[in-house]
Amino acid sequence: MQVTQDLIQAQAERTERARSAILAGKFLVTRTSPQQWTVKNGDKLPYVVSLKPSQSDSVGNDWTCTCMDFQQRGPLILCKHIEGVRLLEAAQNQNPQLTEKENQMNDSNPSNEGSLDDRLSRILWELRQPLDMSRVKRRQAPGMGSVPYLEGYDVIDRANSIFGFTWSFDLVGEPVIVRWQKKVLIWNQQEKRKVPSLDGNGNVQVEEVGLVYITGKVTVDLDGKLYCHADLGRCVFTGDTPEVLDMALAGSATDCLKRCFRQMGEQFGNSLYDKEIAQNAGLEQNRSTGANSPTSSRSTRPVVSTPVPTLPVVRKYGDGVSVNGNASEQEAYDQFKEKTGKAPSSKDELRTWLTGQRSTTTPASVAA
Repeated sequence: MQVTQDLIQAQAERTERARSAILAGKFLVTRTSPQQWTVKNGDKLPYVVSLKPSQSDSVGNDWTCTCMDFQQRGPLILCKHIEGVRLLEAAQNQNPQLTEKENQMNDSNPSNEGSLDDRLSRILWELRQPLDMSRVKRRQAPGMGSVPYLEGYDVIDRANSIFGFTWSFDLVGEPVIVRWQKKVLIWNQQEKRKVPSLDGNGNVQVEEVGLVYITGKVTVDLDGKLYCHADLGRCVFTGDTPEVLDMALAGSATDCLKRCFRQMGEQFGNSLYDKEIAQNAGLEQNRSTGANSPTSSRSTRPVVSTPVPTLPVVRKYGDGVSVNGNASEQEAYDQFKEKTGKAPSSKDELRTWLTGQRSTTTPASVAA
């Protein structure tokens, strides 16, 4: 009997917290599919709330959430994120007398159904939301740094979620392929600069490089009215094999698609072109444990670990010079050590190694 009373009290506390968060405007609830929502609480990463088709008379067993509270206490106790979704859905379905702040919450997050004006309002609302930094990845860029980017499949998934599959991507004209020969440069330790590489006969070595340009446009259909955004995609490549060219064509098409959607704002990575944001975007996500991701919902019991104090990592080149505090240089140092099993002998060796790593095919557009 005492256990039942404890469960009732715990559930009532979470329901009240959800109601208070809604009234205070702290909950940002977004429907991503008919049976799935994201709930963002302040500056925290959004949690995913899902509702499975009812298999029994029990209400709680049908709901899931990726937050730690639900992983520990659910499904007997529904977390405040689930309760927030349930309260808002009940308000929309039953249309009770709402307070002024609840009305504002519903107006700021229009439903997917209804008139064209309702749909336009929902799309504009979603496009104006801040970019979820957990979607951002990083890749090596020319030089010693890395840049943030959104993956092609992620942009397509987000477009389907916002526009409901009523969009298309078309190429405008034929791809343009430019080829030329480039001298192979290597780092000269004595001269402290890059010099041309020579073959056994003393001739300067060259390599085939190229650039693929593709122009395309994204079209969104809103009740028969077409809205288009066009841009240019490009991809550099090294080599002259059919496989290399095929990858470059695909890479330039993906780059073009992402650049077209970028014109639609925050949800498609436009803010990643801000130098201040680009400096740190995606770094924390790469180091995170993924506790807030949907995959964490597979674990029904939290993993309890004893915190261990961490000591600062000391990075030194083989010549005794310490790696400075530059995050890009530290990343490059760690990558070298991971792939070669040893520390680079000097900063010059690290630069030469990075130059060799960039010989693979990569999209040429850089968010900077």
